[in-house]
Parts: sequence; structure tokens; C-alpha cells
Amino acid sequence: MVENPLTTIFGFIGSFYGLVLPLLTIFFLTVLFLASMSVPGAKPRHVGDAIYTFLMHGVSVLLMTIGALPTVFSVFAGVAYTGRTYIALLLVFACGGLLFLMQDQAVRGLDSASKAVAEAVYMTTLKIIGNMLALLSAISIFLSIVLASFQTGWWVTPFVLLLYGMLLSWCTKGNNDWELLKALQVTTAPARSSASRPKAKKRSTKKKR
Repeated sequence: MVENPLTTIFGFIGSFYGLVLPLLTIFFLTVLFLASMSVPGAKPRHVGDAIYTFLMHGVSVLLMTIGALPTVFSVFAGVAYTGRTYIALLLVFACGGLLFLMQDQAVRGLDSASKAVAEAVYMTTLKIIGNMLALLSAISIFLSIVLASFQTGWWVTPFVLLLYGMLLSWCTKGNNDWELLKALQVTTAPARSSASRPKAKKRSTKKKR
């Protein structure tokens, strides 16, 4: 018996993916857009480009993670996949790497004021994920050693996740946290200089008199 399509669409799963999830996505994008527009000098079109670019940047990181982690797991665990599986993982990683390079080039073409908030949210999210993975993996390894719960290949998963978390933490370490502050300083500097120019003219005219 064929199910009623309206029951599927307006059921719990259908309502979540068809109604709730898009509304939550729009709400998140709206909040991020408004926060980005609060930076002096930000342009609406460039803010939209920055949000799109960093979202696709995150998709590229996810694709590279999906393509790389199973291969690393197989190397440390000594489990061999079929040749087609390795080719599929390589294709996924290559697609993620190509998308990463394209979006990285697009990020460089955006002005600092428009991309400041989106970049700060993106880098902070990756940093939190990396630090949490590294911390939880390290705790898992220490607990296994203390409790002596050693099984075959017990260290593979936490060790690989520890390396991955440390890699994310290292990649997000830098001056990216100060991009918003830099944007504020750059955009407010011309306003200060322009405000000080009329005073200088007034002083010069007073001297002439």
C-alpha cells in the first residue's frame, strides 16, 4: 500500500527538513548578516558574498575530512579497503581540496570590513571543534590507560581524532581573531582624520588674521 505523500511531507521528519530547518537557516543567516552590517564600511552585497564564501569553505573542509579520516583510520588500524573505496575517498578529498582553493581565492578578494564577522565566526567555530576533539580524545586515551581497558585497536580512534583536533587548532591559530578589530580601526581612521582637518584650517585662518 502506497503511503499518502501529504502524510510524509507534513509528518515529523518532513516538517523538520521542509519547514523547521530552512527557517533556522534563514534565522542564522539573518543574525549573521545583521552582525556583519554593524561593522563600519561593510557593504550588503559583499557581506552576502562573505557569508556564502565561508559556508562553502566549511563544506570544503568537511569534504576533505570525509575523504582523509577513513584512510588514516585504515592505515593505523591495519584495515585494508578495496581499491574502489580508496579511489572514491580520493575523489571526495580532491573535490574538497579544489573547492577549498577556489573559496580561499574568493576570500582574498573580499574587503576586510565585509568579511570580518563571517571570518571570525568561521575561524572560532573551527577552533572550538579542534580544541574539543583534541581535549576529549586526550581524556579518552588517559582514561583507557588508567582503567586498563585495552582492547584490540583501542587507541586508533582517539589518537586519530587527537591528531585531527590538533591540526584544526594549529590551522586556526594566528591573527584571524583580530580581523574585526583591524576593520574597525581602518574604517574609523578616515573619519578621525577628516574631523581633524577643519580644525587645522580654522587655526590657520586665525593666524592669518
